[in-house]
Amino acid sequence: MLRHKIGITDNNYIFYLALSQYVRDTAIKSMTGTSGRQRAQTDVIENTKIMLPPLDEQKAIAHILSTLDDKIEVNNQINKTLENMAQAIFKQWFVDFEFPNEDGEPYKSSGGEMIESELGLIPKGWEVGCIGDYVKVKSGFAFKSAWWTEKGVPVVKIKSLQNGTINFSDVGYVDKDKVDKAREFIVNGGDLLIAMTGATIGKIGLVPKYPHKILVNQRVGKFFLGNLPIKKISFLFCLISQKTIYDEIVSRGDGSAQPNISPSQIESIKIVLPPKEMINKMNNKTQQNFEKMIQNLRENMTLSQLRDTLLPKLISGEIRVPLESESDAS
Repeated sequence: MLRHKIGITDNNYIFYLALSQYVRDTAIKSMTGTSGRQRAQTDVIENTKIMLPPLDEQKAIAHILSTLDDKIEVNNQINKTLENMAQAIFKQWFVDFEFPNEDGEPYKSSGGEMIESELGLIPKGWEVGCIGDYVKVKSGFAFKSAWWTEKGVPVVKIKSLQNGTINFSDVGYVDKDKVDKAREFIVNGGDLLIAMTGATIGKIGLVPKYPHKILVNQRVGKFFLGNLPIKKISFLFCLISQKTIYDEIVSRGDGSAQPNISPSQIESIKIVLPPKEMINKMNNKTQQNFEKMIQNLRENMTLSQLRDTLLPKLISGEIRVPLESESDAS
């Protein structure tokens, strides 16, 4: 752990210094020990030479970077609130069956008729169906290992699904001439992806708006909602986020050293299926929530890229931060 020295270094600056690729590479190269129990050598890190700007400039650098991180965190909090609002409606309508009846009263507690089903009591007129009755799932394209490049068209991999969205700093790339081969697996803002293998099986990722094409690698599932996924994403997102559905996906993926689930296994999971007009009503009611969430995800992606671009240049001194005293002197 790196610690600041009072009067010499700023604590927040040290935090970003520790995140810099230079310090991280130094730590990795210094690692010793057996596989799985390797540790970085503290003396090597402590004796690593760095460019250390004056204390005031350290604080200014930390302020720039932390401002970007603060805005990202604000957007994340807004998105969580918007998601919780949609989840609350989903639970009220499709789990507790307290959707508005013809008189605008909660259906179940107002005496709405319930009927027996294999999933328990459900409202009259509803059915037991499968996820595949609402949406189809396909596993991504099997890109050849020789196709991977350092830059080009981003390809979402299993490890790219992080914190409910796509981490674009952890995607693969292929040349543009591969897009046509994988044209069925182009994703757009509002699409939903799911991990279908490994330790993260069942984790989902909402795709933010992106200025260029994005492709999906094999073992990442894409839910096919049509040309305007934003109009249907709310019901699907809330459904797949239910713990019962997640547990069922994980359960079906067990049984081997590497957890794995197929698109057909996801599609065959049984659910209580409301009438189409009820699903549409929920989607319409919460569409603006998801539009805002996708917009915030896009902004966070831009802010993260800006922070990651600025960090090494500010830490190395390639970009200097002018201080007020320096500006006044000039």
